[in-house]
Amino acid sequence: MSLNQDAAPSGGVIGMANRLARDVRSLADVRQQLQAQVTANRAGVEAMLCGLVDTFNPHLGGHGRRVAQLVNLLAQRFKVSYAAHQVLRHAALFHDIGMLSVQRAALFTPWGELTEGDRSLILSHPEIGASHLRALPWYEASAATVAAHHEHWDGSGFPRRLAGEAIPIGARILAVCDTYDEMLNKPADAPAQFTESEVLEHLRQHRGHQFDPRVLDMFLSIVEDSSPHEEERRLPPGEVPLPLSQVQEGHCLTRDLMNVGGLVLLTKGTVLAEVNVLRLRALRGLNAVVEPVYVQEMERREPAEPAELTG
Repeated sequence: MSLNQDAAPSGGVIGMANRLARDVRSLADVRQQLQAQVTANRAGVEAMLCGLVDTFNPHLGGHGRRVAQLVNLLAQRFKVSYAAHQVLRHAALFHDIGMLSVQRAALFTPWGELTEGDRSLILSHPEIGASHLRALPWYEASAATVAAHHEHWDGSGFPRRLAGEAIPIGARILAVCDTYDEMLNKPADAPAQFTESEVLEHLRQHRGHQFDPRVLDMFLSIVEDSSPHEEERRLPPGEVPLPLSQVQEGHCLTRDLMNVGGLVLLTKGTVLAEVNVLRLRALRGLNAVVEPVYVQEMERREPAEPAELTG
């Protein structure tokens, strides 16, 4: 047998190995592209859901984003995994999505004056919201947290009257953050307003009854260390009043944005998207929005140096 004949099988094996290596690299590239597409799709769905909540009930939209920020602080303190952190964040953003079926007026009507239909919807909103979220596989775990976020540590909550450790830890974290923000950031047309000290006292009074003592203690230690004084809350550093004509995408509202009828259009804490700006400017022509709009001053960026032309 010649040397060339001996080398042929080896060359065939090497060629096959090279082809396999190229195929593996190609599959890895396709996998990376698909993962990027899935990530972009998830982000798009999240933005769409947030936009829908803002459109139908701006107060709930702003509330969800603020609760997500509070949940983020607690998740970091409890050192939860990245996956668990994301589950809790999505639950915070959309925990009240089931309330979209309730008329806005009913949200601030005394319980005794509500219709039986409104009472039933309010009591069912955790399960309704969870049902909506289960339509998307990546929100399945968040749905379980949403379904239990009105359960109480002592078993007096709803909808299933779970108690103690039977309540998912995410729901126990969410319950504290939800109550704090809901009381502290009432819309301007709500019948009652609360100071931060009143809200914190309410939380302390319900320690061990409505709230998990360990979660509440951790939350209070975070909030009491980081909360500004009442004077600073009324006039945040960097707050600027702007006419609607100067409001831009990316501006963050520092106060509720009202219409001339006294209803909230967008809540403080909302970061304006392009669709918000377009809608507000359309309303401006109808003199329907109360001006000025109070926003957090955006950082100024130095203009980029013009590129030199070559060739």
